[in-house]
Amino acid sequence: MSQEAQTAIFTTLSGVIGGITKAVSAKPLLLAITFGGLSTVVIYASASAAAGYVVKKLLDRLSNEVSKHFENRKSDDNE
Repeated sequence: MSQEAQTAIFTTLSGVIGGITKAVSAKPLLLAITFGGLSTVVIYASASAAAGYVVKKLLDRLSNEVSKHFENRKSDDNE
């Protein structure tokens, strides 16, 4: 398993465990949870994760393009 995958799994699990612990420890909060509110949170979290993934992919691509540009420039200078 790659380091990126391990980090993602660890981050996700610790967030889930932390969220569940917080929800269980705050019993009055459990009474305030509604299906509509839960749905809103799920939709928001999904949209946020998708946006984060797209931004990461765009930044990775930009980083690769910049790296290629400087590698090409360096090889042109050596000729």
